[in-house]
Amino acid sequence: MPPSIHPVDLIVALREKHLTPAIVFLTSRRACDEAMQAFDQSHILLPPIRQQAIAAVLDKVIVQYPSIAEHPLIPIVQRIGVAAHHAGHLPSWKIAVEELMRHGCLDAVFATTTLAAGVDFPARTVIITQSSIRKSRDFMDLTIGEVQQIAGRAGRRGKDLVGFAIVTPSPYIDLTVLTKGFTGHPEAINSQFLISYPMVLNLLKAHPLDQIQPILAKSFAQFQLNQRAEVLERKLDDLRDQMEPFGPRVCTDWIAEWQTFDQVRRQKSHRAPVRKFESPEIAARFHFLTPGRVVAFGRSRGVVLRQYRSKGQKSPMITALRQGGGITESPASTVTEISDRILDCVDAPVYPWCTPESVEDLLHNLEELPTKLPELPILVPKDNEPIPDAIVQTLGDFTCPTCPSRAACQSDYPLASKLRQEQQRHLKSIQALRTSLWHRFQEKIDVLQQFGYLTPASRLTDEGEWARLIRIDHSLLITELLRAGAFNGADPAMLAAVMSSISNDDDRPGSFPRVSSGLASLLGQVRKLAASLSPHEEPPLLRADIAAVTERWIGDPTLTWIGLCKSTSMAEGDIYRLLARTLEFLSQLHTLKATHPGLADTASRAIAALRRGVLEELP
Repeated sequence: MPPSIHPVDLIVALREKHLTPAIVFLTSRRACDEAMQAFDQSHILLPPIRQQAIAAVLDKVIVQYPSIAEHPLIPIVQRIGVAAHHAGHLPSWKIAVEELMRHGCLDAVFATTTLAAGVDFPARTVIITQSSIRKSRDFMDLTIGEVQQIAGRAGRRGKDLVGFAIVTPSPYIDLTVLTKGFTGHPEAINSQFLISYPMVLNLLKAHPLDQIQPILAKSFAQFQLNQRAEVLERKLDDLRDQMEPFGPRVCTDWIAEWQTFDQVRRQKSHRAPVRKFESPEIAARFHFLTPGRVVAFGRSRGVVLRQYRSKGQKSPMITALRQGGGITESPASTVTEISDRILDCVDAPVYPWCTPESVEDLLHNLEELPTKLPELPILVPKDNEPIPDAIVQTLGDFTCPTCPSRAACQSDYPLASKLRQEQQRHLKSIQALRTSLWHRFQEKIDVLQQFGYLTPASRLTDEGEWARLIRIDHSLLITELLRAGAFNGADPAMLAAVMSSISNDDDRPGSFPRVSSGLASLLGQVRKLAASLSPHEEPPLLRADIAAVTERWIGDPTLTWIGLCKSTSMAEGDIYRLLARTLEFLSQLHTLKATHPGLADTASRAIAALRRGVLEELP
């Protein structure tokens, strides 16, 4: 594969072929900035009339967004007619680039894939230089939907008869991914509906408990769960048809009776195996870790080939085929996600526990799966299910040795037992799909009752009345901080800094201002409380260095936006989003005027101190 085309050479070629304006999609922010630097070092200049047109559009944008008047990229963009557009830039600068593109002032924009789904931003040509993008800290293949979103930017309505999507050579591109993206059907839309503590409180404020389950049943999330349940119900009907030849015999439930008898017969002369204690969560999940099930191990994915118990402690174990072809033996507890997808797997009695052809098919199908699969909701019983005492002292308790159906039972049991287990798994899956939303709602009720936000009759207490107003992430942590008086005496800078630390979900490393001793002490208390709430709510990152950025911005009214940006290695777009999200969190605290007047006043002063400079342009 030849090396990537130099950005200057690429735009020159596009100009010669009359394929501009173009959007060049690159892998990262850094790649976009490096492309701009390459143009800055070139000797390509726009004609004066085009430079004047760019300046005229920018002047209009600057009237509305004064923060970009001194933007360092303006001279480059005006001189070469090319710009960069990514999440590291201020929203006002991205708006300026979009306006220049709409007025036909730019020949190209270097952008990350966030541009494809974010705004109405067409061009005559789109250039695809990648088949993967960075998500969190990993690179992942573009989904079919993402490829089609990118290609869909090609062609301006009313200006172009044809739009062009061009794939450039690169040592890091996988044409199979792009071909699948251009020709395949987009991934199904999955509901992102989440049941949060504020939602529970507000629903119980507006409706009696017995009216809420029908409300949840009308949601798009439950509609999708019902669709998946209907698929399993059809499979269950097929299993019932396959079970008909194994109908009732002398025993009402001959399968369970023969299983117990066979176990007694095999273990009569041996001591009963010692089974290591396992949590109800592991026991419930292990039931679904059957051959063909697609599972996740952290950030990797695999397919279960078999399930078994270890010889010594009888711990639940699985054999899994991992992405890349590796076959591993792992404790069931290492599985982080069980998807609602089962691949065809032809069993084999010896390693690798499926046929070689099946391994190849599984690897191929695993690579073809969408990036995100629906997770199988698994209901965990609150109490351990009673385990029947299958080990008895004598075989005389069973009629099997003299039963006329013994030969048929012994012959049919392996297949009948396998079908019965499939039936039980489908029944449990259907139950989980039909009731999982209501089950999660009830779990949230239990926690809110435990912390005193709800009465045993599921009515809001005084604390619940004001807690329902905190409709943001990590609401339980914030309300518990208020109840603990953590912000008593805190000044606006410290309050805003803690809210920044709670709201931030970016773990990128970098250099930041030093945190004050008072803020460090308060964050220590917040971390302890967040750790104690971790069984009920995922704790935030609570980075002190991030909090220090907000503390410095509020604590020093003379600090300019450029000065703040120079004090940290964060991109200015990331700083803007951090402070904007902090304003959102503070505005929630500002609503508590009736119950927490002192806190609401501090939040109001923090908001006023935050909204200056670039932040004044917020709607």
